[in-house]
Amino acid sequence: ITLTSDFDHLREKWITKPMDYLTHTSLSPTGDRVALTVRGQVFVAPAGPGRLVEVTRQSGVRYRQANFAAADGKTLIVLSDESGEVEFWRAPANGIGPRAQLTREGDTLRVEGFPSPDGNWLLSAERNQDLLLFNLKTAEKRRVAISRQRSFDNPEIAWSHDSQWFAFVNDHANGFSVIYLCDVATGTATAVTSERTNSGSPTWSRDGKWLYFLSERSLQSVVQAPWGLRQPAPFFDKPVKIYQLALSAAPKRSPFQPDD
Repeated sequence: ITLTSDFDHLREKWITKPMDYLTHTSLSPTGDRVALTVRGQVFVAPAGPGRLVEVTRQSGVRYRQANFAAADGKTLIVLSDESGEVEFWRAPANGIGPRAQLTREGDTLRVEGFPSPDGNWLLSAERNQDLLLFNLKTAEKRRVAISRQRSFDNPEIAWSHDSQWFAFVNDHANGFSVIYLCDVATGTATAVTSERTNSGSPTWSRDGKWLYFLSERSLQSVVQAPWGLRQPAPFFDKPVKIYQLALSAAPKRSPFQPDD
């Protein structure tokens, strides 16, 4: 049955506060542009004077999570339901040229993608809490990790600047979050933080010698005597601090250590 009527939600309307509909942003490698995902469409805006690019102009197609694909800033990797399923597509950042489908046969909803700096690899966070690694040159796919307690999402995944390693956060059997480093060549993941405390938000130094992260290790109770006569519970108001980890056994001097 089709009824002809002036339905308000089908009529044209102007969006007066477009930032309320912004769902994702991605800075270009040089910081001169930003990719904006707004109401299922993708735009690239210049940091200064320039052209606002409408990257996606497909009616009836919803796009999500647009990210710059490589250091040259020429392409975007975006999630799209154009094929009937949510898959990763490559799109030109200047809006000129065809799009190309990168992944196929997804058996669950793909949630978020993390392209490597060199543009050759793509990490995919899946709705079933798998973390998949795609080789964008050979279309090879392999599972990196699986979690039954958390979703792999930003900021819990970080690529090294040479695209040879990536860090991700997963839960240990006891429920604490642990940071792992994965070698792209071998697929071997190694835990680099203890399972006795929560750690997350890994970030690589530019030279690749250090890994910075947040961790709940400052366990100083505001209650000075929590085990006194009336036994008040301890209260930790500032447990999280920034920590750094040297990524080799060779002695290194912290870049934040004062001169002596």
